[in-house]
Amino acid sequence: MSNNTLLEISDLSVCYGRVTAVRNVSLTVGSGEIVAILGANGAGKTTLLNAISGILAPQSGSILYAGKQITGMKPWALSRIGLSHVPEGREIFPGMTVEANLKLIDVDGGGSKFSIDDVLAMFPRLAERFDQMAGGLSGGEQQMLAIGRGLMASPKLVLFDEPSLGLSPMLSKTVLSAIRRLKERGISSLLVEQNMRAALKIADRGYVLRIGRITAEGSAREMIESPDIQRAYLGL
Repeated sequence: MSNNTLLEISDLSVCYGRVTAVRNVSLTVGSGEIVAILGANGAGKTTLLNAISGILAPQSGSILYAGKQITGMKPWALSRIGLSHVPEGREIFPGMTVEANLKLIDVDGGGSKFSIDDVLAMFPRLAERFDQMAGGLSGGEQQMLAIGRGLMASPKLVLFDEPSLGLSPMLSKTVLSAIRRLKERGISSLLVEQNMRAALKIADRGYVLRIGRITAEGSAREMIESPDIQRAYLGL
């Protein structure tokens, strides 16, 4: 692992019973880097993120974070060392206010510090709904809250699973722009995103995952300009 590498995954395989959902995947994320994971539905993208964040136990392979072996660690232990996961489906607490959802996080991962005021400055819509129940927010506002809650843990690396899923184009742009701005604060991102073109616009590099395997990788520019990737994944 180089000094600039924050996350290094080697030959990772994850199974559901006898079905292998992720097979021998290797990838890296550098400090302050945005890396996109591209692929069709069912490619294994969410499974990969869940294995990294400790929700699923890998069958084989290793996960190094900041030079430390974290394979098999639990999610709450990983958040304490700076790895935050914003899952698909948001998983906020609908019966609690926006304020309470943000204050619920009492973890310092050692990364860039985010106060509630920082989150509200990033997402002004949340400031307008600060005292409202989270279950009454729109889908886009709930996604903003999920991201804000993840940032309250002072992460060094954030795993984003489909952050723009189901959002309008305007809200999708707002959410992805916020992820891009995290780079300015030295926060790395591993981004699974259904809008592949939008993901590559903010990413430094990307990997293509197909039926659980990495089939292509390169800079975001190389991937955007690749005819094969355009035809297979960008709808061109």
